[in-house]
Amino acid sequence: MLLNMQSKICVITPISLSLYMLKNSLYIICLFTTTTIYSQSRTDIELEAQPVGGKEQVDQVLQTQLNLPKTILTSNFDKELTAFFDLDSAGNAIHLKLEGGLNNVLRIELTRMFRFLKFKRSQSSQYQPDPYFLIFKLSTEKYNKYYKQRAKLIFKKPLPADSTYIIHKKADKSPEYFKNGEEGLAEYILSEIEYPKLAIEKSIEGTVVVEFVVETNGYVTGITLKQTISAGCSDEAIKLIKQTRWQPAQLNGKYVRYKNTYPITFSLRNVNKDNSGSSTIGQ
Repeated sequence: MLLNMQSKICVITPISLSLYMLKNSLYIICLFTTTTIYSQSRTDIELEAQPVGGKEQVDQVLQTQLNLPKTILTSNFDKELTAFFDLDSAGNAIHLKLEGGLNNVLRIELTRMFRFLKFKRSQSSQYQPDPYFLIFKLSTEKYNKYYKQRAKLIFKKPLPADSTYIIHKKADKSPEYFKNGEEGLAEYILSEIEYPKLAIEKSIEGTVVVEFVVETNGYVTGITLKQTISAGCSDEAIKLIKQTRWQPAQLNGKYVRYKNTYPITFSLRNVNKDNSGSSTIGQ
């Protein structure tokens, strides 16, 4: 008995091979394009972070707290940097990632800078890792300008600085304005205050209460308002406090970060001169 068996043969023609290669090429192109679009639009997915006290607080921290070694300063850098991060329940940046061609020294120092900042939570991060971003610029020229101003501050009693970054509300010794204490601060405010023209026109008076942190190096960060007045008075109060210098608070033989408040009263009886040209920190 003769059994005829037919075998199925798969023939690969040049046309079918070309179609196969084209299909896989399109898949690879789509995959690459999707990845590229995601990378380029990352800041479209995240939300721009809102620092407590406004974006000016970022500049204030960089201006008063940033310390860079000479090896970086001599490189004459000028960079736009982007930080991606999430926030904890207290508004502190966590899972920080910095982009912008940084070396390790600059990356470590900028990571330290974020310890001085707090942010407002504006979305849930349950489904999106590192949902916030912050873009800022840094250059050798700007840093050198800041450093020259900071170098003028000398403490009465040199002490080691606390490294925990804890902000205290009580201490063995509260911070004092660097020049003649409370009396010197009152004199500075009275002599440097620039009464806003709009407030004069509308006869607006009152008291602005400013809250801020006196850092271990004597400068202030974290400026917020506990009580405000309209017509530019609140902005003027922030400007005045931002430019002050202090003898830091002392606790257990160390300089510590300290939350302070100060009231600035706007009275039309004390309308003085126009000091709009003053912009140097540490008056």
